Amino acid sequence: MRTLPSKRMSLLTEREAQLVLSSAPRNLAELTPRELRGRILRARRLMEKYQDAAQRQRREALRKEQPSRSRRAEGNRNTLQKAEYFALTLERFEKRLALLERKAQVRTRAASSPTSRRATRAATGGRKPARRTRAAGRTAKASVASPRASRQKQGGAVKQERFASLKRQAHASGRGRRTQAQRDARR
Repeated sequence: MRTLPSKRMSLLTEREAQLVLSSAPRNLAELTPRELRGRILRARRLMEKYQDAAQRQRREALRKEQPSRSRRAEGNRNTLQKAEYFALTLERFEKRLALLERKAQVRTRAASSPTSRRATRAATGGRKPARRTRAAGRTAKASVASPRASRQKQGGAVKQERFASLKRQAHASGRGRRTQAQRDARR
């Protein structure tokens, strides 16, 4: 049995009802990614709130937990229903955000690479272009085709890259170099 929208909305507060209604397809089209992220956080917080409340009410009804109020909870059907509304709302928001992010990625890829991969491969003689890797604090060219040879040349620097402390240190030293370069450019 489907409940009428008015019955569903009577369970929700005004702000909660506005959040659920904003997840309708015609309203989703008007939201920006930033607004969607905010609404995702709100919907997730409310969903978890009502799931926790439903679990507490269930335990109280089964007499496994002391009642938190003066009257013992008798059931949790409405609370579960509210949690379900927010789960559906959250799902709609996340789908829309994923769609917008995919569109943005496609746009940035199309804008940043005017040539196709085939054209790039043809220009490099059919091989993959050399990949720039980080080796012991400085940038070095390494061929993608021979990872074993590159490891021998670097002398264990690949393993050192995986250490978090060295990553942080390299980040900080790079930041220092960039700021110094900016100062030098101003002179």
